[in-house]
Amino acid sequence: MMTAFIIGNGPSRKELDLLRLKNKGTIFGCNALYRDYPDFSVPDYLIAIDKPIIEEIENSKFPSKRFIVPSEDEQHEDAGYNQYARLRSNAGVNAMLEAIKMGHKTLYCFGFDFMLRKPARSLANIYDGTNAYGLQTRSRYVDNINRVKYMTFLANKYSNIKFIFVVPELGNLDEYHTLNAGNVGGTFYRVFNQTLSELPSEQVST
Repeated sequence: MMTAFIIGNGPSRKELDLLRLKNKGTIFGCNALYRDYPDFSVPDYLIAIDKPIIEEIENSKFPSKRFIVPSEDEQHEDAGYNQYARLRSNAGVNAMLEAIKMGHKTLYCFGFDFMLRKPARSLANIYDGTNAYGLQTRSRYVDNINRVKYMTFLANKYSNIKFIFVVPELGNLDEYHTLNAGNVGGTFYRVFNQTLSELPSEQVST
């Protein structure tokens, strides 16, 4: 179980058929992702931290043994600066931590659109306006800047983990934030989709 796929809910992930990830690694999803797969084939593990969506998932038939709600202590961490009161308060980042705790060494990250510089792209969420999503869950641009800073901290802390952000093709590198860490890489959805079949198969147990 070396490879993990961390699925954020930025619109860019619509460029990926998540079912193609099955048996290529462990799939960690966030929040309302489970709605899109009534048979619960995706994700292997679902992570949520906000009360409204936690209650929705608990009232669904999603398997409880595959649903992870990190503790309050796990949601907070001193990243060496004091600009963001709840530095891990993001289901996607918590999903990364869960994958690392389970021993995964390579994390492919999809739909983490805070890596895109333009607010129109970086602040959107696939489920905005649906149950448990609204003004209280919408990010501000400053939140995204702090997430980039935190991801830099996280990548440097876990220097033995390889983080690969899969992003849409936007024309030039100025469209993306960069993380100052040697174990962070990136690729485009087009390239990932072309090379996915080359990833070795992995047995996933939940």
